[in-house]
Amino acid sequence: MENPTEKMSAQCGCDPFPTPLSGGGCEGCSPNVALTCEEESILARMREIKGQVRAIEDRLHAVQDHLSAAPEGPSSEWTELSGQLESLRNQWKDWTGKLDAAIHRKMVILGHLES
Repeated sequence: MENPTEKMSAQCGCDPFPTPLSGGGCEGCSPNVALTCEEESILARMREIKGQVRAIEDRLHAVQDHLSAAPEGPSSEWTELSGQLESLRNQWKDWTGKLDAAIHRKMVILGHLES
């Protein structure tokens, strides 16, 4: 017979001890990682950027398909979308740096790192 604690550890990677009083397994687990409000807002902004990138990439694929069907030279829309994509990549890098800094501050506050 399978050990229930092994099953719970395999599903979510959590430490099942102490077992939640509800006996609900992973539904009763507390998260292993707590985010600060600053981290949550940064991650929300990064998700927005990712959504914008997906929309631009979809449009770029449509433009590329159109260009391959009727080659007329470089498309101004292609150039504009590529520029927007590059701008979003730079924003992503900036937000990644901000996230790293926020995580570092949290680790200092928790005493895991020295400032």
